[in-house]
Amino acid sequence: MSPQLIQATLKKCLDIPEVMADAQKIQFQCTLEVVDANGAIQEFNIFPSRMEVAAITLRASASTWEKVWSLNPPVGYQSIGALRRQVPDFILSGEDIQIAQSLPFLERLLEAFRNTLHPIKSKNINWDGLENISGSYLKVGIQKDYWVYEEQAGLKNKPAILMLHTAGADSRQWHGLMSDKHLQAEWSMHAFDVPGHGRSPLPPDSANWNWRLTEADYLRWIIDYMDAANIKQAVLMGCSMGSAISLALMSKHPDRVIGGVLLEMPFRSPGRRSPYLNHPNVHGARLAAAWVGSLLSPSSPKSRKDYATWIYSQGAPSTYDGDLAFYSDDFDARHHTKSVNTQKTPLWLLTGDYDYSATPADTLKVADEIPGAVFTELKGFGHFPMVENPEGLLPYLLAPLNELKKIINQSA
Repeated sequence: MSPQLIQATLKKCLDIPEVMADAQKIQFQCTLEVVDANGAIQEFNIFPSRMEVAAITLRASASTWEKVWSLNPPVGYQSIGALRRQVPDFILSGEDIQIAQSLPFLERLLEAFRNTLHPIKSKNINWDGLENISGSYLKVGIQKDYWVYEEQAGLKNKPAILMLHTAGADSRQWHGLMSDKHLQAEWSMHAFDVPGHGRSPLPPDSANWNWRLTEADYLRWIIDYMDAANIKQAVLMGCSMGSAISLALMSKHPDRVIGGVLLEMPFRSPGRRSPYLNHPNVHGARLAAAWVGSLLSPSSPKSRKDYATWIYSQGAPSTYDGDLAFYSDDFDARHHTKSVNTQKTPLWLLTGDYDYSATPADTLKVADEIPGAVFTELKGFGHFPMVENPEGLLPYLLAPLNELKKIINQSA
């Protein structure tokens, strides 16, 4: 790509309101560097200089940048988050806190650069079917001493699917599937906001902005919810952290589980935390959105990806990082795989190829440790398939759900 086209495209991107919204508070210069085959470096000012020297520098070979800016970037080239983990010749340099402050802008800029070169009109989200989702507050616990916000869709006399959201999010992530007319006709779908998330109040005696999730608490909240909602058994459909806790539930409470259809299951996922997700000098809401936005597939509809990151921009301080303490620090699938019996609780695991938090290879490790577990790699999907592309995900879900219906009917 010519230097003139790179500079012109950068200039166009800076005229995009959503790009500038993430750039407004940046007080330092950002520079992009392209290294040619001979080692020569071409520099481009990404952001107008406000300091004498560049504070943030993005450097990669010309061939790497060509892949990043292509219409369909290869896995690992879709975002700065992916590049930092998976592409050795990509270097993001600067002080850690300045990188955290600039990351929302830089991730947005990279996506805008690609979209400017390859403009594709994204349709608005079709929310038909959303009117059939009902929400209410439910008093839960043995002592009925705390509340959660729950949502339901489908027919109450149908088998239950319990949908468990990702770290730092809430049950809105499942609206794309819960509003599907086919699923509404065949299942009773349930989702709830984990205490302290979305519309659920904090648990009793929990301090504001000091969140730390544990497996024991999460398991208790799920069982409490199922008891309060009169769900004797359910098909589990979790994603990411929701998949991790689903595996623990299948291991420790198999009597409450019909089977599992789990998305983006980690084996272990170290390194997902950042001290800047809850830092007084960093806009935590914008950083959280960028942190998860880097995990989305570049081919998912832009309107859906924007919705996925919008949900994350609304989390309370410490909630996302406190959930990652469980997901990234504590969880190890090996603590549960030996206790899952797929003869009693069948298990399907589905993971997007653009996911570098719970990679297909990691999910396959989980499947390999559980005899009878079925693994499917979702081509063209990221870490939040039910949010970023529920219409594309649904065909992958129908086969396992139909198998589970047969099992339920046979045992009736």
